[in-house]
Amino acid sequence: PAMEGKNSPLREMSDVAVALVPAASAKALKDALKVRGWLSTARRPAMVGGRIAFPLADGAEDAIALAASTPPFCDIEAVERIATDALAVKKAPPPQKQKPHSAHKARVAAAPTRRAQERSFGGGAAIRGSSMLPPAAAVQRVECGDADYEWLQRQVFSGRRPAVLSGLPLGECVGGWSADRLARAHCASPSVSVHVCASSTVDLAGHRPANTPRNFVFRSMPFAEAVRRCSGSGGGGGGGDGGGDGGDGGGDFGPILEPLLNAGERYYLRSVGGDTRKEAADFPRTFPDLARECNLLPPRPDKEGDGAGGEG
Repeated sequence: PAMEGKNSPLREMSDVAVALVPAASAKALKDALKVRGWLSTARRPAMVGGRIAFPLADGAEDAIALAASTPPFCDIEAVERIATDALAVKKAPPPQKQKPHSAHKARVAAAPTRRAQERSFGGGAAIRGSSMLPPAAAVQRVECGDADYEWLQRQVFSGRRPAVLSGLPLGECVGGWSADRLARAHCASPSVSVHVCASSTVDLAGHRPANTPRNFVFRSMPFAEAVRRCSGSGGGGGGGDGGGDGGDGGGDFGPILEPLLNAGERYYLRSVGGDTRKEAADFPRTFPDLARECNLLPPRPDKEGDGAGGEG
């Protein structure tokens, strides 16, 4: 009996800690567990009693208990220990053939140098006198006041040129979309994709020299967590000017979140939705309650009451 206590080697070999979650929350919880290093990489998840059992890494049980009141971890129904033979062992990936180092270097040296992408805005390559793009025209600014859709159609939309519209009544979103309000908003997507960068500048594609590695990593997380981190209340330092020490965790945000890379990291919301490569962004569908608080344009006379955004 003494050999089969809580911390005995025999017990550790015969069972494993798992988080039992409902299938509807499985994707978001798997991403959150993986980001924090709480998901075991030695075994595969399995169905146990109608729920999905995610194997946990050593020490994750205590960490999950501390985070149990914050989303998405509040969706975990139980943390239990089950027999190890209930979870399949992950197979090691097949060994990759290593290409000769000298041949690889020669191929990289012979590859054509990729030219930086030209942009017509902000000068771009035109500053160096080498761009074939025409100079960008000045953008029209229009003071709208109490303009209706028909006035905008005649004065702005019919010209089919970029314009900045000022003075439109946008609704409750003006002054009302605090970090706390955004974090409480319903998001139709269970998780969002975020760039996490340890430095003050995110080197997106086209903005860094060719053949240089990116300086950020991709992470998936619930939208509410992304808002907390970007606002500085999540512990990472914020995604705006990067200042602050991560906030004090007060208000409705709950406990401070640990940084994913290091203190002062930056965040860039990369995409929202299930298939961002094929599906266009749809703000009213993804954030229905926020869309009701935002009137981007006066509604068309034949579509009044259709919801936020109008057309244009």
